Amino acid sequence: RSDRPRGQGWIMTVQWGWTLILFAGATSVVSQEAAIRPGNARIDEILTQLQHRSDDLKDIRCEVRFVENDRINLTQRTKFGEILFLMTKPNPHFLIHFQKTETDGVLGKQEWYLFDGQWLYQAVERTAQVTKQEVARPDKEFDLFDLEKAPFPLPFGQKRETILRNFDVTLAPPAPGDPANTDHLICIPKADSRLYRKYEQLDLFVHRDIHLPSRIVVTKNDGLEVNTADFPDLSEKSINAGVKSKDFEKPAAWKKFKEVVEELVPADTTP
Repeated sequence: RSDRPRGQGWIMTVQWGWTLILFAGATSVVSQEAAIRPGNARIDEILTQLQHRSDDLKDIRCEVRFVENDRINLTQRTKFGEILFLMTKPNPHFLIHFQKTETDGVLGKQEWYLFDGQWLYQAVERTAQVTKQEVARPDKEFDLFDLEKAPFPLPFGQKRETILRNFDVTLAPPAPGDPANTDHLICIPKADSRLYRKYEQLDLFVHRDIHLPSRIVVTKNDGLEVNTADFPDLSEKSINAGVKSKDFEKPAAWKKFKEVVEELVPADTTP
């Protein structure tokens, strides 16, 4: 849409990232009845199961394949790695470690994205630099899953009502190339949601047995930027798998990196 800004997202990688970044601001309240159009009982069921699965989530460990497709500069960057998540108090921890990156066929180096409950770190081996931003104040609870307030979205923990308040959701028919045993939800930001200014479309491929997304696709900038996160080994074994706090310690490689502190980009409060 021509009225949308063409600015970069914050860390498209976390945007799945589960981008996949910078969800901001509250939206106008839309009633539940208005959000769910007639004939969408299956959509309601999928979103309810997604929320219930997230309610029981203690930790998760799975592989991730993240593809950034830039149709403006005609480049494609692929990252391969692992995601760890641990529900802790007052705020959860997560780590995304890309052991391998590839840009237009050229192999790259490692990247890390770590949230320790207060600070979000981005470490890039190529530049030997760690960038940190304070997301939550010390000992203050922060709703990492709130689409309307969190600075980056996660692929689980989302509330059914929040999704329906921010998006018009439709169920797409199965298509070649879809992940196996998934329902494809197409989520278009509502015009009165601030997410409308940031995204064209969010596609969730929700696994029918696990009730979590096994693929997330984010489209923005008039379709010129398409980012896809796949979780190829996501299974029941990935969930509540015994992830420990020590798994989120800063990697030894960071000791040689330069550390830079940046302020978090403020939320967009424009109506």
